[in-house]
Amino acid sequence: MSDSIDFWKFLAGLSIFLVGLFFLENALQNLAGGSFKKFLRKHTQNPFKAILSGTLVTAILQSSSVVTLIILAFVGAGVMTLQNALGVIIGSNLGTTFTGWIVATLGFKLDIESFSLPFIAVGGLLFIFFQHNKRLLEFGRMILGFGLLFLGLNFMKASIELLSKNFDLSPYISHGPYALFVVGFILTAIIQSSSAAMVITLSALNAGILPLESAAGMVIGSDLGTTITTILGGLRGTPAKKRVALSHFIFNLVTDLIALVLLYPLLHLVTKIMGITDQLMTLVVFHSMFNLLGIVIALPLLKVFAQFLENRFKSSDGLASQYINKVTADVPDTAISAMQKEIEGLISLVFVLHLKILKINLSLFSFKSLTFENEESTPQTRLAQDYHHIYATIQQLEGELVPFYLNVQNQQLDKEEFEQLNKLIQAIRHAMIAAKGLKNIIHNIDNFEKSANDSKIALFDLLKGQLHEFYLTLHHVLSNSSPDLLENSSKENRQIHDDFLQEIYRQINKGGLNELDIHTLLNVNREIYNANHYLILAIEDTLIPGE
Repeated sequence: MSDSIDFWKFLAGLSIFLVGLFFLENALQNLAGGSFKKFLRKHTQNPFKAILSGTLVTAILQSSSVVTLIILAFVGAGVMTLQNALGVIIGSNLGTTFTGWIVATLGFKLDIESFSLPFIAVGGLLFIFFQHNKRLLEFGRMILGFGLLFLGLNFMKASIELLSKNFDLSPYISHGPYALFVVGFILTAIIQSSSAAMVITLSALNAGILPLESAAGMVIGSDLGTTITTILGGLRGTPAKKRVALSHFIFNLVTDLIALVLLYPLLHLVTKIMGITDQLMTLVVFHSMFNLLGIVIALPLLKVFAQFLENRFKSSDGLASQYINKVTADVPDTAISAMQKEIEGLISLVFVLHLKILKINLSLFSFKSLTFENEESTPQTRLAQDYHHIYATIQQLEGELVPFYLNVQNQQLDKEEFEQLNKLIQAIRHAMIAAKGLKNIIHNIDNFEKSANDSKIALFDLLKGQLHEFYLTLHHVLSNSSPDLLENSSKENRQIHDDFLQEIYRQINKGGLNELDIHTLLNVNREIYNANHYLILAIEDTLIPGE
């Protein structure tokens, strides 16, 4: 009977611990989730900073899974390179060891129940009585989660101490730390929390059920088991998601295999050379040490590793979008970033459409935003397509962007996000008007080139020359994100329109144009001016969102 009671007490303790961890994680996300995301964006410009940021944020959030999901969204939105994302991921592995340090230094040195009760009392009251005050509600949830975490630890510690008196694990332990590696892997894969697995291992070590070497093997196994969550999430995900899952698994696998091989030398280093005699502290130092060793080994190889991953899981989903299909609308700031990157690609396609229709040489123009995962949709093949295919792609991209916009619009947005979103949907509208305007005069442009009328040919050549310079200026604005130059582009567009109009009148006075030619030329001049005007507006909306 006592064994049964011990089992349920242990299971209850594990459940309370996981609920506490869930409350703590969610409260921290809601209280400072935006700050963490901004911090990760700002401090991941190089791999070394990315590792430090990943370590710090994971230590605070107490969840490498949450950090991995944030990074996945950033990579999908195109606001973080895969190489720097890898830095955050391997840094998060070191950050997860922070739980072990808290438990080893506080959890077994205090009267845990007395320590946890004030947190549960205060946190629970705040959580219940301040439902309408979001900040106090989340603050209460965080305190409650912290208290439950330690209460669950107390239950597990007590049940394992009782279990150690009635249950002999020596037959299993006799197989050495490598058998416990498998146990740690399976346990973490089932409960999907390396922090909980670490606490169970520390409790078993504290109760004398596990010797230090076996506990070390179990910790290594739990380190690999934590990748199962990411793998399951990436199996049916986008290529970017699969790459992140694969990177997480490969890094942990290599690190954990090295830790297994060096298990005894590392423990000797901690106990004999560093002189740490407390077994609980020895285990957490060992845990941090082999994760740090993995980072040292991986850091010089991040660029090569990122290149290897980029060639895995090519997309073949037939989507025109490059970024919005990798993020979810329920993370508004990341979704808006993805939309902005997508619309930059849309504007580049409209720009190319203009050049194609107006017969302007594309060799002097390059478009960094025209990058596609599908091998059949590289920038070169996109540019080589005729304007009918390019226009079809523009329409498809609009068809994918608008439903995504509506999904983001239905989320809880702050004022800045709301204004940014409105600017971006406006940019889509303006870009589509710019595309449709020139599409409507394709037949007129074709007729100019085939015309036998020297006056018409001369007029079209003059217009092409002026537009070529105009598009070079506009391309500079787009490529260098220089919205301050847009005003000059608007003036130049108006000047081209007026100059061409004057030239048409000159040709009319000379008698070189018939009525149909005059109507066609005036219409073409007007449509080109309007199309360029809306293209400028689309660029302005994208480069200066929210203003």
